[in-house]
Amino acid sequence: MLNFRQIETFRAVMLTRSMTQAAKDLNTTQPNVSRVIAQLESRIGLRLFERIAGKLIPTREGEVFFRDVELTFAGLRSLERSAATLRTRGTGHLRISAVPSPALVTVPEAIRLFAEKFPDVTVSLHVADSITVCQWTAAGYSDIGVASDIFSNPGIGHHVASKSLGVCIVSTKHPLATKRRPLTPKDLAGERFLSLSPNDAMRKVIDAVFAAAGDQRRLSYESHFAAAICHMVDLNLGVSIANPDVADSFRSLNIAIKPFAPDIVFSTYLVYPSGNPLSLLAKTFCECYQTVATRRRLLRDSA
Repeated sequence: MLNFRQIETFRAVMLTRSMTQAAKDLNTTQPNVSRVIAQLESRIGLRLFERIAGKLIPTREGEVFFRDVELTFAGLRSLERSAATLRTRGTGHLRISAVPSPALVTVPEAIRLFAEKFPDVTVSLHVADSITVCQWTAAGYSDIGVASDIFSNPGIGHHVASKSLGVCIVSTKHPLATKRRPLTPKDLAGERFLSLSPNDAMRKVIDAVFAAAGDQRRLSYESHFAAAICHMVDLNLGVSIANPDVADSFRSLNIAIKPFAPDIVFSTYLVYPSGNPLSLLAKTFCECYQTVATRRRLLRDSA
């Protein structure tokens, strides 16, 4: 079988018409080039060069063989360009699934950072609950998932992207808006409370905290979307506990954002298929998401 060294040496001699110059280009010796060409001629059973009047002249067979070699090298150059494109642009499409709160705030911000690196890549964002995000990612419908809870599935891997303390949101017209201390479950006794949907992981966490304090809330409204809850708080329809990233995004509304005790931790997980290594696009998006989450945490800590 022909080897690449033989083909590379033959091509160098054809391009320079000199074994001495070919040896310099290949960083080897002229006798070594002569030996490799002799091995190639013996392997393919063709004479590729003649010496006429001291000049190295390709035979007709050598010329024809060189055309095929150039086609091969053109293919190699195409492979190099393809690899360069994959390094800089990825495979062209990134599919993300996310639960509503991150999909509203941190995911779009991460997509913006991602687009700066891969402006030509198409991004699809689908919103669902955590169990669906995990299922879609395990099944390969999503390249990366952003979830608030993890459900056991052998098809996924995950890591914690961020942890943040929940805040109490009330209308700026509400008496609790003027309190200078963290609000507690006791402060919300008798208040109309805006809840997340019953199947939301954070709904269960929040309900458990209030149950431990002898829950006296009036559960008036519920929604799958934190954005809808923020708007209802703006209309003074009730109070709620929210992810601080979401609450911060609605500061333009008539909403007061108050610390809450005891701590209610909102965790966000990046979920990915476990069977194969992450694609360049998925890995880059994870890095962008982590950057956004870190920036937001630092901003909260400095406030």
